[in-house]
Amino acid sequence: MNLAKNWKSFALVAAGAIAVVSLAACGKSASGTKSSDASANLNKKQTITLWTFTTEQPQIDELKKLKPNLTIKQVVIPYADFQTKLDQVIGTSKGPDMVALDAGFVEKYVESGKLTDLASYGVSSAAKDNYKYTLDMGKNAKGQQVAISYQAAPGAYYYNTNVFQKYLGIAPSDTKAAQAALSSWSQIEKTAQTIKDKSGGKAYLFSSLEEIYNPVIGARKTGWVKDNKLKIDSTMTDSLDLMKDFVSKGLTQNTTAQSADWFAGMSNNTVGTYALPSWGLFYWLKDYSKGTAGDWRVTAGPVSYSWGGTWLAGVKGAKNSDAASALSVYLSTDKTFQTWEAKTQNDFVSVKTVNDTVGKDASVSLLGGQNPYPIFSNVAKNINGKNQTQYDQNIQSLWINDVVNPYANSKITKDKALKNFKNDVKSAYPALSVD
Repeated sequence: MNLAKNWKSFALVAAGAIAVVSLAACGKSASGTKSSDASANLNKKQTITLWTFTTEQPQIDELKKLKPNLTIKQVVIPYADFQTKLDQVIGTSKGPDMVALDAGFVEKYVESGKLTDLASYGVSSAAKDNYKYTLDMGKNAKGQQVAISYQAAPGAYYYNTNVFQKYLGIAPSDTKAAQAALSSWSQIEKTAQTIKDKSGGKAYLFSSLEEIYNPVIGARKTGWVKDNKLKIDSTMTDSLDLMKDFVSKGLTQNTTAQSADWFAGMSNNTVGTYALPSWGLFYWLKDYSKGTAGDWRVTAGPVSYSWGGTWLAGVKGAKNSDAASALSVYLSTDKTFQTWEAKTQNDFVSVKTVNDTVGKDASVSLLGGQNPYPIFSNVAKNINGKNQTQYDQNIQSLWINDVVNPYANSKITKDKALKNFKNDVKSAYPALSVD
């Protein structure tokens, strides 16, 4: 479904687009043994209404071979409108049976009380091989698994070997040396300074500040809100001076992430490293690395974090909530479907053993033949899925706009930036305690 790739509003289809398709039937559970009652629900002749924010036609076509008695009525709503439209009808007769929820707002619905507890659908045993962080993000405060992801989206650093060899003396084959150059934030600043000095200011380690704040935000230990009180993890404030140094010392191009200038650095050998998720390899780097394809490699970098992902859930009280809940578990745990997803959609999926099998001898030409699976898997195993809250999407946006950008660009003092941020959080969420 590659829904993680649509974490922003670009590449989205028109609102209200509806596709009715038949899905197919399989008598096997994720473990390959006799189907559980939950899986058997999918063999009945019935219709599930699914609301999503991007088309899922390739997956629907594949499922058509597996569940012939199941019909899916897919309603595609643009990302920017999805939550507003869903909030108006979820849990009513006009709402969907099943929802696909982006990582940016999944916690909002996980804590809404509107999603079905998946315990009755065998999720505990079916998902025993799924990455823990993907499960943690789908659990509500009561510990109930109410949403489940069919993919994992570990973040990593993709680096240009031309830049690293020319200015750092690191050979394309020396991935250990590249990781050492990106192993900590202090080392990263030294590496950035070396690239600037050796290139005479013509090359940069990073194109934008996103290469710092995305990993920092994703790897923080504490979520934005705890016990109804705003919490600012110390790593967030610690990174502010680093980002200010990157701008003031000219260690970054200081572009806007996902802008034309940001993408341009992937093809012209002026940018050494991009922080991207696993799906960024085939979704962004592949499309924008003309002239440098084969010159890139991937390494873990200083922290383990995720970026994107899609969680599936059945809506409590909906007409076909039962089948929707069973389908959510099936898509996220069935090894046959997960293997197809990994092989044909270039997805790093949620089931660990599927990635281990598919990626055992993987060789990616874009990465000069490197196998990225071991990197992705090690990162995914160490991602903290408990640092997410229902407030994340809005508060993170406020943090970047109120604090990161103005402070790093010396337009405001740190104290003033933090004060503005706290005031805006309080304005957006009056019920929260903000010190």
